[in-house]
Amino acid sequence: MDILKNDFEQYKRLARSTLLLIPLFGVHYIIFTFFPEDVDALTNKIRLTFELTLASFQGFVVAVLYCFLNGEVQCEIRKKWSQWHLIGDLSLQQHKNSGSSNNGTILTQVQQLSRNNKEYRKAQSQESSIN
Repeated sequence: MDILKNDFEQYKRLARSTLLLIPLFGVHYIIFTFFPEDVDALTNKIRLTFELTLASFQGFVVAVLYCFLNGEVQCEIRKKWSQWHLIGDLSLQQHKNSGSSNNGTILTQVQQLSRNNKEYRKAQSQESSIN
């Protein structure tokens, strides 16, 4: 019984989709049916621009309704977005760590130079006191 109900739900969804798409794709044909063909060039350019804009808008509406509002697609987009942020966070953290280790190396080198400089000055002062 569940299989019949599942099939019925699927056919219901398909019918709803078809009933949405038929008017969506046919609306510009209905609008331009009553538009005269023998018009000047400017009016024809306006008509062509309007037709192309409407056709592009139809594609956008179909993409939004059937792709981006689909639960599976949204789940995949969320996964990719999370992976992208995770990779970005990891590379930023790695960059910070490598930067701090370089700074640590530079700091260590400065401390060594400073220590060597103090030892050099101490040795110089001892030599001058001996002489």
